[in-house]
Amino acid sequence: MPSLRARLVEFALPLLGIKRFFSQPDRLDERIAKLRFRKSPRPRGKWHRLFAIEETRFQGFPVLTLSPAGGAREGAPHLFYLHGGGYVMGIAAIHWEAIAYLCERLGASATVPIYPLAPEHKAGQTLPAMRALYDAIAATQGARTVTMMGDSAGAGMALALVQDLLASGAPMPSRLVLYSPWLDATASGEEQAAIEPQDCMLAIAGLEACALRYAGGLPLEDPRLSPLFGPIADLPPTAIFAGTHDILLVDARRFAEKLAGSGTDHLYREYDGMFPDWMLFPIPEGRQALDETIGFISGARVGEGS
Repeated sequence: MPSLRARLVEFALPLLGIKRFFSQPDRLDERIAKLRFRKSPRPRGKWHRLFAIEETRFQGFPVLTLSPAGGAREGAPHLFYLHGGGYVMGIAAIHWEAIAYLCERLGASATVPIYPLAPEHKAGQTLPAMRALYDAIAATQGARTVTMMGDSAGAGMALALVQDLLASGAPMPSRLVLYSPWLDATASGEEQAAIEPQDCMLAIAGLEACALRYAGGLPLEDPRLSPLFGPIADLPPTAIFAGTHDILLVDARRFAEKLAGSGTDHLYREYDGMFPDWMLFPIPEGRQALDETIGFISGARVGEGS
């Protein structure tokens, strides 16, 4: 049963207008335009005491690097984190809290691109830019130190990038972590409609509208938009976290089934009653998921589970 704090957060989230954002696609462009006037958040003051936080620019967009103030722990990973938001919304404060917590516990550094958003920028621009940034990190950090991570749309982008690396024979990250992954832009999972009334944040129509704005003419079944349909052989060990009150649960389940069929090492965690991106929220279940992530990245035994 979800914790009291989780239930309170699930009750409060619709009051913030997130469900309205995704359930009224006819007003999506108007609301996206308003979002562009909001300042993108950065890590709060606490984390500046624990990390050296550097903001640079790469191909015109901001990139933040977090490095432990005393230096990264020997053998620690480097996290490459892609935030969610339907490809149209920027990074949120809860992303920074989760990323910094992971870095603190792992003694790790992290790269977090504030990547260009749709509809102003399309997949054909954004994905190559993220690939170039990964290549630069792999060249300096060593690809085998990198853990590729993302939530929601960022998780879909992370998987699409790893599939692109596979296709080109490029050095692979050591691990892949997907939170509430959005992996099918076609919304073809039949069970999503049954889950939608319980989802306090997302709606199928809104996801489809976001996907069209990001696609830039690509068909929605293209693996760059729907990596569920891309190659899965030879992926790095992969962790997937999902919740039963999230329409993206259907994507997570289908992807986990494919990984099991391919024999890929993977960890699948499905939490009852949890909403989209619950791993990032300050609730007991969120902290548990982050701690499981730390164990996974640290090299704990990988195996299918729920």
